[in-house]
Amino acid sequence: MKTIIITIVSAITIALIGWFVAGGRAMWDRHKIYQWLKSNTVDEPGESHTDTMIIAKGTQLPEERVHSACMSCKKIYCYSNSNKTSWSVWRKEPQSIYEKRGILSI
Repeated sequence: MKTIIITIVSAITIALIGWFVAGGRAMWDRHKIYQWLKSNTVDEPGESHTDTMIIAKGTQLPEERVHSACMSCKKIYCYSNSNKTSWSVWRKEPQSIYEKRGILSI
């Protein structure tokens, strides 16, 4: 009986430690990606959003962890078009490149 109780308590302890480690890693990933986006993008037309692969290279994290961290962070905005997902800390949708300079006439 004593062996069963020790086994159950050990299993619960190991599960809790694993849960805390995974939560800490996710929190660290979100912080690292947010800081990277904040320092490597600007709120300018064509420069406010970047895709998952570029973030993964810049932060040296796997693309899967970048995607899950960006999806779980409320301060990082996702923009998806038909073939690409982009992330930003500035705004949900990228600005038009014509927003500041206006349309050029010939």
